[in-house]
Amino acid sequence: MIRFREPVNSIWFKAVVLLTLFIAAYWIPLRAMVNTWLNNADYSYGFLIPLLSIYLIWDMRSRLKGVEIRSSWALLPLLILLVLLSIYGILGSSGNISMPAIPLLIIGFTAFSFGTAITRRLIVPLGFLVFMVPIPPVLERTIGMYLKSISSKLGGAIIQLSNISVHVSGNVIDLGVTQLQVVDACSGLRYLFPLLALGIVYAYFFERVWWKRIFCVAATIPIAVLTNAFRIGITGILAEKIGPSIAEGFFHGFSGWVMFMVAFCVLFLIGLILRLFPPKGEGFGKTPAQQPIASPPEPVPFDLSRSRTTGAFVTSIALLLIVGGLSSSTKALPPITLQGGIKAFPLSFAEWSGRSRFIEPDIIDASGAEEAFSGFYQKSDGSQVDLYIGYRGTAFLANENFFHSPTVCLPASGWKEESISTHTIENVPGWGKLKVTQMVVDNMGVRNIVYFWFQTKSRTSHDKNINRFDLAMHAIKRDNTYDLFMRTITTLNQNEDIAAGKKRMDAFVRDMMPALFEFIKNNQEYTGAHGRRPGARDHARGRWGGDRPGGKAAYRVCEGDHAGAG
Repeated sequence: MIRFREPVNSIWFKAVVLLTLFIAAYWIPLRAMVNTWLNNADYSYGFLIPLLSIYLIWDMRSRLKGVEIRSSWALLPLLILLVLLSIYGILGSSGNISMPAIPLLIIGFTAFSFGTAITRRLIVPLGFLVFMVPIPPVLERTIGMYLKSISSKLGGAIIQLSNISVHVSGNVIDLGVTQLQVVDACSGLRYLFPLLALGIVYAYFFERVWWKRIFCVAATIPIAVLTNAFRIGITGILAEKIGPSIAEGFFHGFSGWVMFMVAFCVLFLIGLILRLFPPKGEGFGKTPAQQPIASPPEPVPFDLSRSRTTGAFVTSIALLLIVGGLSSSTKALPPITLQGGIKAFPLSFAEWSGRSRFIEPDIIDASGAEEAFSGFYQKSDGSQVDLYIGYRGTAFLANENFFHSPTVCLPASGWKEESISTHTIENVPGWGKLKVTQMVVDNMGVRNIVYFWFQTKSRTSHDKNINRFDLAMHAIKRDNTYDLFMRTITTLNQNEDIAAGKKRMDAFVRDMMPALFEFIKNNQEYTGAHGRRPGARDHARGRWGGDRPGGKAAYRVCEGDHAGAG
């Protein structure tokens, strides 16, 4: 019995068990990261990050002697909060949350299960895992935009040094006949992250003094910006001398690797210069574990078989099983498909008649939808409204694209945003009050009003983050649902005010919603593991709920026996 209990109580046994369960529980965001490493050359270094982290832990093994292994129950509320946030990210398909949460959760489970003392010793290799996470789009839109502007200006200055006439406007470098656009991938942000990781590794292995370590890491920021600007400048010069095709294809990718190697050489040169400053000749080429420390204290034996972690170990297992169970059960929910697809949405309802538009399959896939419908509707009085519906019948989960928001797509298509706000449409069948996001956009004097919202079988929201929460709640309850992205657009006539356009849009939404409910009710079917389609009896069991114009209730589609099937 003693021989069995000793390995079970070993910290290494517990660590391996928790790591295995962690990988299984968070397989969805982990797989999303690996897919990014495989399919995006900018993140191909991601495979090296976990390996380097493991090596750093092994290299620090001698410094773990004497560390007390004791779970920290004070961290349990924070850990639970992180777990809940990760569940929202996975079930609500928010890669911006689920993937960055991975390194934080690893640190959290380590500190809770084995104590803050050992976590402080391992903070460098554990914190280093943050570099395996792809850069969240929110950073691309903020820091990336700033770096892109700086890189464009510096690149333009480098081109001018070659006596080439150039004009820089935003992220566009105008060479006259040729225009170069500095896109997000060339902002320098994707140089910065791997170079920061390289700086940390370099500082750890080759510098002992703390201020030199910090200097090496901080130096990677201007190095990344300058080398990226130099790359843009060289590309502009070659585009002018040889032709614009040089800015694409092999040279574009190859120049990125060359500039990264140049950045590493500059970092190495900085390390040589730092050797000239006191304390001199210390640390270069030696790891901290190899360096002598005056009068080291006698280490306390590192007892691998005795630790006060059993309760936290069991609690961590329970949390990971909950996450894994929710993820796997949500993925197992059968998809809700529509006979004929959403593209078969009716072109005539109430007083409206319309015509459909073809949408390229790759555009539908990039938008996050499985199917989509686009139609142009009009009435006899001249009212005109454009309708787009994105439909998804399977759970998004964190490794899928989410519905794209017009707040990003329309400006990218050349529309200038005049205003954005929320608007509530009154007396909408099925919902009563429907809150939507309202945009007013302009393009060369043409003004449009845009409404968009997100819709499950029983909830609507004007914001995609609220929709993600709704999807997560549906998944937790195993309440199978489809998800819709709805967008309507109307063009303001000359001298027509916004109020008139909103009145037209509100009327269209009220007329369209019953047709949408009826269409989904009559055409939806379950496929997959259960492979059954709801019959008339199921639809008859739908119920009324909420406010309905002219009555006490409004129809909520398909909340019968099959609503939570799976």
